[in-house]
Amino acid sequence: MEDVFNEFEEVIQTGLKNNMPRDAKLITVGQIIYAVTRDELTNKEGWRLEEMLGGRTQWEDALEYSIFG
Repeated sequence: MEDVFNEFEEVIQTGLKNNMPRDAKLITVGQIIYAVTRDELTNKEGWRLEEMLGGRTQWEDALEYSIFG
């Protein structure tokens, strides 16, 4: 699990340095959620990665729409 976490962390840090757009952040959050459901990441690791991207409150409406339509 640590390898997956480190890969996500590297992608997030690189993306933030290059002004990652909101859509890319949403895609990354989706990948994090998917990794958590496959037990490749723990819930705690998923939350830490999500916080690195700015936290759920930043895109909660868009995330809700993407899940429920």
